[in-house]
Amino acid sequence: MDNRTGNTLLLTGRLAAGPLRRAADKFNARSAGEGAVLSVLELPISVAALMTPEWILGRLARMDIGSDLSHTGRIVLPGRVSGDLGGMVSSLGVPVARGPEDMRDIPEWLGAERGSDITDPPKKPEIIAEIVDAWRMTPDEILKRAEYFRTSGADCVDLGGNPDEGVPDVEAKIGILKESGFKVSVDTFHAPTIRRACRAGADMILSVNSGNMDSLEDVSCPVVVVPDYELDESEYLGSLASNVESVSKAGLTAIADPILSPPLMDMTSSFIRYSEYRAAYPGVPMLMGTGNVTEMLEADSAGVNALLSVFARELDIDYVLTTEAAAWTRGTVSELRSAGRMIAEAALLGLQPKHISHALRELKGLPPGYETRELREMQASVTDPNWRIFVAGGKICAFNSERFIEGQDVKSIYRDMGISDPAHSFYIGRELQKASIALRLGRGFAQDDDLTWGALP
Repeated sequence: MDNRTGNTLLLTGRLAAGPLRRAADKFNARSAGEGAVLSVLELPISVAALMTPEWILGRLARMDIGSDLSHTGRIVLPGRVSGDLGGMVSSLGVPVARGPEDMRDIPEWLGAERGSDITDPPKKPEIIAEIVDAWRMTPDEILKRAEYFRTSGADCVDLGGNPDEGVPDVEAKIGILKESGFKVSVDTFHAPTIRRACRAGADMILSVNSGNMDSLEDVSCPVVVVPDYELDESEYLGSLASNVESVSKAGLTAIADPILSPPLMDMTSSFIRYSEYRAAYPGVPMLMGTGNVTEMLEADSAGVNALLSVFARELDIDYVLTTEAAAWTRGTVSELRSAGRMIAEAALLGLQPKHISHALRELKGLPPGYETRELREMQASVTDPNWRIFVAGGKICAFNSERFIEGQDVKSIYRDMGISDPAHSFYIGRELQKASIALRLGRGFAQDDDLTWGALP
């Protein structure tokens, strides 16, 4: 259901009710006049995650809420509520959904949900993941790496070749991939390998220019075409256009690659080259190899891939070729898939790619949302000795019914908690260390949950 039709009723427990009401009030103030209204219903339970759909129905019946939902477009439960929601939908007659695990994230969750009509990955650009050392790997090793890339979101796997020898046993390597349902490209200038790969069923060949154009005899699959490397970069566009024309005249599908240059090696000029080629040849398929940037810039790759994905979207790039050879590029395929989806949703909605997805905020995550005063309000409702651990106000906060401890030093907080039981001590130590990591990175923290890392596998 569109989140703009009818009010959204948020169900929560006593501990989270105050902060959730404040988040809802801020959302309603920003959305004034747009028909979107959030309201909060506090149920008589301390921890909302312990609710079940059956328990909620019973409580709503006692409160006589179920008979007055005529202005409610849907009900949203905390994300950690378990159980089948079908009974609630049937009994209440309104849609029921699970929201984010931390209900204070509801405003951003609603923003991300606006693009929920996109259920499939964007069709363009297709992501080609290069297995860099495929030329010296066994077929079984290649299949294992390819499965990782497929799980990460790749549309095609590319067999990287040796410049002089191509890809030995290319037929067996293509064969085992095709049997497992992979789309396969082969990255080589080696003429014999190109011919053998095409006969073995390769779906694409990377790459050709005037230097190995004669290798296309008996080739029928699409071919990635590049400029002649011995030329000055100012001559790349003319060379590329000439090579694409030659491949097209041979009856083959030509995919143009103007070549993205590494940082500090005319990278800016290469972006301009892509733009100029697209403007001159709007109907020619294009490929962009991102590895020259992500591999040669020693920085976490998520932001780099997000920016490259915007560039690919604006220029209607058909294929993106990437690698995960450097440590800082681990997860690049997953990041490109997440970035492509985020940008496609933003474009569909006519928005900037902001508050659409959190997947690429791998380190600098969502900031902790609680304030210390909110936690002290929660403490007033606590009646047991169990410790609750939060991150708020630039500190780690731990409290139970008797004590409220805050600070940044894990050892000091642990010592002040006075825990003697070994098993409980281990548990508290683990949670405090997670909270310390979250505090340092500015990430959200939820006790008993693993820290999340966005698109990183």
